[in-house]
Amino acid sequence: MSAEARSMGREGGVFIGISATGCWGKTSGVRGRFYPERLLIYHAGTGKTTFLAYLKVTTLFLLGFFDFIVVPAYLQASHPILPTIGVGLCGIIPVIYVTWSTSPFIASMHLHLPPYARWSQSILERFARTAPPNTRLDITTMSLIGKPRVSSVTLADLRPARERLGMVNYVRDATVANANRKWWRFRAVTKFHVHDGMERSVKEGWVWGPLADGIAKRAAARWGDGGGKDDGVVGSGEKK
Repeated sequence: MSAEARSMGREGGVFIGISATGCWGKTSGVRGRFYPERLLIYHAGTGKTTFLAYLKVTTLFLLGFFDFIVVPAYLQASHPILPTIGVGLCGIIPVIYVTWSTSPFIASMHLHLPPYARWSQSILERFARTAPPNTRLDITTMSLIGKPRVSSVTLADLRPARERLGMVNYVRDATVANANRKWWRFRAVTKFHVHDGMERSVKEGWVWGPLADGIAKRAAARWGDGGGKDDGVVGSGEKK
């Protein structure tokens, strides 16, 4: 049998593979070589994610200091109204701007793999190129207080876009998701930003490229060329 020859069999009712370089399978004592069901394909970096989380929390402290401590003190001391409003804006403006600019920020993305796509890189490559529209992605963003917030979407939900001065390059329609939410819960995240090149920070980040190409092609077929090509974003997530 050549070095590349492989034989398949069953051991203890669990499917395994054997080769000259090793074996893989979900059996104790057998070296695992398959991909996890939730595959990490994008990560923005621990340093950047931590910095933005602290920035969000810091703006909330500023809001509390200026608007709940300084402004009442100004009112109690009968300061003129314009300086009092200015002090209040010192706490409000940072919160609004940081929330507006960082809410699309994606900390990480996980791809849900069907069982057959988990056995080898070649099979995973074919799956990435031909992933069906109902393939699920777990996109992790950050809430107002820096807490991780996971949005479970399908590839068909996403389409390329260019909004908020380039801070948004993917959007989705969350009308159905919001209709099923309780009134007191935050609305579903609809705008995302995938930073070019950050997918290379994880081992299987190359998977995102073919997936993004498929998203762009589906958007172009559904909405025309304006679905993602005339807005400055191409399928791989790179700007023209």
